[in-house]
Amino acid sequence: MLAGVLDPERTIQIGIRGGAEYLWEFSYASGMTVLHAEDVAEKGVAAVIEAARKVVGDGPTYVTFDIDSLDPGFAPGTGTPEVGGLTPREALVLLRGLRGIDFVGGDVVEVAPQYDATTNTAQCGAQMLFELLCLAADRVSRR
Repeated sequence: MLAGVLDPERTIQIGIRGGAEYLWEFSYASGMTVLHAEDVAEKGVAAVIEAARKVVGDGPTYVTFDIDSLDPGFAPGTGTPEVGGLTPREALVLLRGLRGIDFVGGDVVEVAPQYDATTNTAQCGAQMLFELLCLAADRVSRR
């Protein structure tokens, strides 16, 4: 599956939203865990962190943070803004809750500053990247 690059059983997507559920058919069919933004609100951030930690387990983990997981009220500068997203606070707590995983790398994607006259999106993206760097620093300090 996926040329051996990605283990779908150890992949979790958090903050998914929208009415086009068919877009996630591949994720479901391949064995990925998909948690919608509503799941974060209903289950709570702590439960989502616990689920994420269970999915990634002890193996090497790469974290991609898609800025459009945030509500466009906080981060409008993205190609696919959709209301009902996470707050920056929820996202920060989620990322901080991954401390101690075998973090091997990460990135922040979908930031499009040209769509945001306020610079909020770039600021949120920079903060999320900082949190990923903190995960890397924590991993190095535990060696």
